[in-house]
Amino acid sequence: MDINCRHCGEPWDASELHEFGDYHTRAALFAQHGCGAFDSEDPTLVTKCSNEVYDQQLADISAALQDDSDYPDEWIDADAFRRML
Repeated sequence: MDINCRHCGEPWDASELHEFGDYHTRAALFAQHGCGAFDSEDPTLVTKCSNEVYDQQLADISAALQDDSDYPDEWIDADAFRRML
């Protein structure tokens, strides 16, 4: 299942959050910095996503989902949510 970057809208497999060994920290970083959360193993070096916008509508929906919940499992339906609009 995909979660989307709040800044560029790019989809990421939610399992990527587990790849760093600090799931809760990485999830919080993703909610704040989007794709940038995956740029460094060191959480103190993570910076905001600077990628070209992939899909602004998905980015906006994802930002709302991430602001609404601290649980990444609740961020995975941005594209499904968009289809309901």
